[in-house]
Amino acid sequence: MAMVNIPSTCDDPQYRYKMPRLITKKEGRGNGSKTCIVNMGDVARAVKRPPQYTTKWFGHELGAQSTYTNKESEGVRAIVNGHHDTPIFQTMLDKFIDKYVLCENCHLPEIDMHI
Repeated sequence: MAMVNIPSTCDDPQYRYKMPRLITKKEGRGNGSKTCIVNMGDVARAVKRPPQYTTKWFGHELGAQSTYTNKESEGVRAIVNGHHDTPIFQTMLDKFIDKYVLCENCHLPEIDMHI
């Protein structure tokens, strides 16, 4: 599995903080088109945030409905309505990381979220 830096705008090949590259799959046609983010759980685990938050962020940024389910019968599924390309999701994930993951002072992803 290909790994990218956290955030992906960092060009250092030996960078300490890495996450899996987003993998998307387009499903359906016409009015029922949707994009499934196949490895949302792994990406969310790498940035130390719940996968529901990142999925909801994608839906909010795109102005589309988004759902995250983790059922035994269906498995883990992160879905955003509409067909969208992987680079668009990567750009939105970098925005999410800048806003909710990176420390404001040192710009490292070493902070934990407590609610």
